[in-house]
Amino acid sequence: MSACWPLNGMSIAQKAVLISLADNANDQGVCWPSIPTIAARVCASERAVQNAIKWLESAKVIKANRSNGRHTSYTVAPAAYSPPQEIHPRTACASEGNAPAQDVHHTPAGSTGVPPQEMHQPPHQVPSNRNKPPKEPSRNRQGARGGKSKTGKTADGFDDLWAIYPKKQAKQDAQKAFTKLAPDAELLALLFGAVMAQSAWPSWTKDGGEYIPNLATWLNGRRWEDLAPPPPAARGAAAEPVADWWTTATGIETKGAEIWRARKAEELFQQYRVGVFKHAGEGPWRQALLADLLRTKSASYASVHEYFYGHPPTEVQA
Repeated sequence: MSACWPLNGMSIAQKAVLISLADNANDQGVCWPSIPTIAARVCASERAVQNAIKWLESAKVIKANRSNGRHTSYTVAPAAYSPPQEIHPRTACASEGNAPAQDVHHTPAGSTGVPPQEMHQPPHQVPSNRNKPPKEPSRNRQGARGGKSKTGKTADGFDDLWAIYPKKQAKQDAQKAFTKLAPDAELLALLFGAVMAQSAWPSWTKDGGEYIPNLATWLNGRRWEDLAPPPPAARGAAAEPVADWWTTATGIETKGAEIWRARKAEELFQQYRVGVFKHAGEGPWRQALLADLLRTKSASYASVHEYFYGHPPTEVQA
């Protein structure tokens, strides 16, 4: 789900179906809910769900396996997302409120532009091989508002944000800040992406997370807009050469600033790492990453391989 939330360029119905499938998926990104089950979860007609699935397949973000003739299984592959350019302006996710989406561009996974998103890493692991979606918690259905409603129920979005935020302190203050902010769906997706990106910052990872602000402070101060800290090489003193630079976040960001560009504030670390390895050329960094993706049977293995070498892999995953 964390890899699917930042994807844009799709309608609300298509995004809802995608998130529902991601929520149902097991560790390999596979799920097999029925069309009526999906329709009940996203509050849409079965025809609307079928149309959304057809579009998601065309965008390569899901793969449907209908070979068994009875139950269709779906593989969620956010790294392979490549939406068609024909997006209806009234239904696509827009940059501000309900305004039409404009200039939606997506770089194909095989190009040398922005690298594909790398891994399917849901914040909550879902047990494998389940036929029915989990029972959803009772929430106040008033848009993507957070904190607690007048009925005392936790509103949509806050629980998920709290679950991925690395510092679990002053939850009540965080709920109040979330309620005051009242993020819509677009801002909520931005908050998720910023938390995941900033979780890899050196100031958040050293000294046991001592420098991570409380979530209430982070929300009240609009800290999701903070810029990424410059890499060590840009802070004045010359950076020491890093042995096996590809094995640490600091080494990867230092190398990336030297041969490509600095990491952007909103950019996921996994995505940036793939781009750095692409621009670094052939080496043990590529082989180590591909071997790890193959070992974990990641759905992004094929797209990352094609991004590196311009063709899909010839290996057969065990």
